[in-house]
Amino acid sequence: MSIHYNQLFTDTFAELGYDVVYQPSCLINNYDQQCWPIKYPEVHWTDRTLVVMHCQDFLSIRNGKCPELQVIEQHFGNRADQVAVVVWNIGLETVYNGALKLLHFPTHSYELLSNLREQKTQWIDNFYKNPRTKIYQCLNGIPRRHRVDVVNHLVKHFDITGKFISLGETVPLPEYDYSTYFGCENETNWHRLQYVYSNSAINIVTETQYSECPGIITEKTLFAFLAQQVPIVIGYTGIVDDCESLGFDMFRDVVDTAYDHAADQTRWRDALESNKKLLLGKKKFHLDQRLQKNLQRALELPEVFVKRFVNKVRENFPGPDTS
Repeated sequence: MSIHYNQLFTDTFAELGYDVVYQPSCLINNYDQQCWPIKYPEVHWTDRTLVVMHCQDFLSIRNGKCPELQVIEQHFGNRADQVAVVVWNIGLETVYNGALKLLHFPTHSYELLSNLREQKTQWIDNFYKNPRTKIYQCLNGIPRRHRVDVVNHLVKHFDITGKFISLGETVPLPEYDYSTYFGCENETNWHRLQYVYSNSAINIVTETQYSECPGIITEKTLFAFLAQQVPIVIGYTGIVDDCESLGFDMFRDVVDTAYDHAADQTRWRDALESNKKLLLGKKKFHLDQRLQKNLQRALELPEVFVKRFVNKVRENFPGPDTS
């Protein structure tokens, strides 16, 4: 059983001598598409105090800045340097260099992967029963603009006959269409959609964030690794690089990933067009061992997250000044 992240976030600092004030899930569920409302803890400050703010969802990127981090820093004022913020977005240091101390730990991914690892015997055999008969899948829930563009382009310019393609309620799956989708119950949906994941060799992933950078890597991408699929991930600029930073093989010798740093206006189209031969089945690949390594990496990622978190805390938090 993996340690619960709430315990990790408090104990790691307490062991260094801090008086920890912890605010779990500080993003209030009333997002206005601009900036999350923030819940703050009551703090009785001393020089030993360390406030830990847990941001359980993505943080916004607006005009090259992160409004939530700006608001949190303003709230704590001259004590902001005694505040650590746990974030899901990778690389927020590129848009924020203020007094707050940032720590990457994707609690959503941590919990999901930990649970699916415990349930592994319930699903792993599905991927070895029969050969995959579909070249690719492209599942899209909420019809965000880049997802609509991708599906429309596939329909118009690619052979989608017999492929697993969905877009909200507009283009339903033959089984479990979007009207029956269990929202954020990702474990349930992983089990329900085994017939898709185990039968598709390539996964065209249209991630949650596209124009917001730096962004998050969600279950949509992680499911491709668990399913031992070749991923074509269409998300925020640099998401392919960030997947590699987590230890995943992005198969650059098979997938043309130059699109990863293209402009928002063309990135989704470049991802499809530069890999057209692959998606039409005209480019063969035999990657079983490397795909299995991605599966293994996904299953061990919870421990990787914990180790990286603890190491960064120890490197950047020397303990309170008691002099």
